[in-house]
Amino acid sequence: MTAHTRRFPLLLRPGFSRRLATFTAVTHGVALAVLLLLPIPWYWRGAGALSVTGSFVYQAWVHLLHRGPRAVRAASWGADGTWTLSLGSGGELEASLAPSTFVGISLVVLNFRCGRWRRYALVLLPDNLDPTLLRRLRVRLRLVGSDGAAGGGPA
Repeated sequence: MTAHTRRFPLLLRPGFSRRLATFTAVTHGVALAVLLLLPIPWYWRGAGALSVTGSFVYQAWVHLLHRGPRAVRAASWGADGTWTLSLGSGGELEASLAPSTFVGISLVVLNFRCGRWRRYALVLLPDNLDPTLLRRLRVRLRLVGSDGAAGGGPA
């Protein structure tokens, strides 16, 4: 195996992201404002406001602070193409990368599948992961593709 085709393990440990926090707060705030301006009975507004607030708390707990039991605290992409997720509950899971993973210039959303029903997501931005590591991840994802990243192709 030549040096340019050898793949080294990648360990992703995202931190707090100000961009994601701002986006989450603004979108939930706008949703609350629109909901409160709708000409519907007060009890429907209250139920909607409770739902939006609950969504904000869940998103902040899982994706911003990485504290919830279903939060992905770390993801490791092995040299053989296998993914291992470290969860907020302390457990580790073998996972496969779903084809719905998004790779952009400044945003990477890794969607994982564990078994038939369990799914996890890891949102990576330039301010919550080392830029060099994020660049290596993007390049490797584009070279290998989701088939190889899921363990189905050459790693």
